[in-house]
Amino acid sequence: MTAGEATAPVEDAADGSLRDRHRADSLSSWATLIGPAYRLVAAASRTLTVPGDRAALRRTVGKSPADPAAAGAHRIVAPSLGFLPDPAEGGMSPGMRRQVEGIERAFYAVAALIAAQPRDARDEHVAAGRALDPTAESAGDGEASAAPDPVETSPEGSDPAPSSPGAGPDGTPEQPAGSRGRNLGRCLAEAINRRPEREREALYRTFEPRLRLLCRQDVDGLHRHLPRLARHLRSTDMDIDWVRLTVDLAQWGSSADQVAKTWLRSFYGMVRLPRDGGADSAGNAEPSSDSNSDVESELS
Repeated sequence: MTAGEATAPVEDAADGSLRDRHRADSLSSWATLIGPAYRLVAAASRTLTVPGDRAALRRTVGKSPADPAAAGAHRIVAPSLGFLPDPAEGGMSPGMRRQVEGIERAFYAVAALIAAQPRDARDEHVAAGRALDPTAESAGDGEASAAPDPVETSPEGSDPAPSSPGAGPDGTPEQPAGSRGRNLGRCLAEAINRRPEREREALYRTFEPRLRLLCRQDVDGLHRHLPRLARHLRSTDMDIDWVRLTVDLAQWGSSADQVAKTWLRSFYGMVRLPRDGGADSAGNAEPSSDSNSDVESELS
């Protein structure tokens, strides 16, 4: 074997070349996804005051980007996906194509969930965006927002960083060291903790089995079950970290177990329940042995 032959990359029939797998890993990294996720949330948030655009996104809830119902959403979501290669480009391995399609689906899903929020939650979302951008003008439900485009160029000339609900005051996607936002498990726990103690256990028994069910899903199942849970969470007047949710969903195809573990660990570690009435020594309610089967039957 020559030296050249010894160092040549080895092809993998299932996943494509080593270079292809490296590109896939790069696409699903936090550093790659965080900027586009902020852009996506900013774009979807702007549709909340534009009924036609909002309706276009709502029609895609639970659907694939390839579904004909998503035709009206491409104009809103596609600009955030410029970092992705075209799934139709020649030479892309099946594994790489699945990765790209999974990231693409995550972005369309979060945009649809933002648009599909209950009316009160939608109004709160719009108000939060205006609080971050005091130059934004009021717009009626039937008018486009007069706020300036939230994408601004940083002083250093780096990539544009969008402003969106949940972004810092300067609109940059940078977060404090060690912080990556509030994952879904934490959001659910906080929704429970903010309720009066007498109401927490009932909400726990609603959220806990649904989260466990969600964490067992493949990509299709995740997108089938998530909309109902997200809508229920927003109906409790609890915010969702849409940027973090976008990144987590985009990583589901490659790191579902890790994302699910983070959601569950945050949920069980943060939820605080009364110590009586079926709570364990840490103050957390004991899950019913039938809870998951009941929820699975209800949502099937």
